[in-house]
Amino acid sequence: MTRTLAPPKPRADGRTQSGVAWLYFSPVMLAIIVWVYGPLVFTAVLSFLDWNLVAPDIEWNGLTNYQTLLTEPEFGSAAWNTVMYALWVLPFATVVPCALAIALWKRPGRTSEFYRMLLFLPVVLAPVANALSWQFILDPLHGTLNQVLGIVGVEPVNWLGDPATALPTIVAVTAPKVVALNTLLFGAALANVDRRTVDAARLDDATEGEITRSIILPQLRRPFILLGLLSMVVVWPWLFTNIGVLTRGGPSGATDNVYYRLYTYGFTFFDAGTASAAAIVIAVVFGLLLTFSSLLSRRFRATR
Repeated sequence: MTRTLAPPKPRADGRTQSGVAWLYFSPVMLAIIVWVYGPLVFTAVLSFLDWNLVAPDIEWNGLTNYQTLLTEPEFGSAAWNTVMYALWVLPFATVVPCALAIALWKRPGRTSEFYRMLLFLPVVLAPVANALSWQFILDPLHGTLNQVLGIVGVEPVNWLGDPATALPTIVAVTAPKVVALNTLLFGAALANVDRRTVDAARLDDATEGEITRSIILPQLRRPFILLGLLSMVVVWPWLFTNIGVLTRGGPSGATDNVYYRLYTYGFTFFDAGTASAAAIVIAVVFGLLLTFSSLLSRRFRATR
């Protein structure tokens, strides 16, 4: 008995395939429009209004909210502190996790996995609970840190109450989360490095420094730049929590930044218009930075 094969079904043309693809993609696009672009447009409109979030009366304010940001010393100080935060955090987002990831990658095994687990623990800690723990550790009178330093003769330091030490202290409290997350991501990038090339270099009597400099680091150049940029987006919620719990922007605005200043406008002064204007300014600045990084990355790929 012979079986007759059915003729193959005709393939859909390109237009039909494109329509099906958009059909599958439409729920995601709808979610992005509703939860991302919708609030962004609403915030942009709100930045031109005068509203206290409570009163039913809403007045058109024009560019006054933006002029307030440009003329208010507190926002200028917060913007400068934001730049300082970025400069302080950047080494913990790139250099330190890259070095740790390479060191762990060179020593594979259970010990390496154990250290990775220990390094990742700060990421899973509840942010507020973590900040409260640091509040007890950094207490100027009874804190654990000052007690330990007192053993070696160091005078007590008001870590969070002194403008000279408050901002670096907030960065140091936030750094373990940044280092932990980026060490894991650098480790994922190192999975693309061929160990046989490294073993061959060792057979040729290459030193570990030469192997790192000539084989490993060139392959981590793009992840290095990418994680540095992404960290400038991811780190701010962690910083915001630590600022809100530990210093509330003080002392004398030394730990304030544009994100906490935005929160202060909106939920302390109930000035929705100025808070929205600050949000739009932040979004525009980050959009320009991402555009610049994209152009830089394309130029880097073109020159290789």
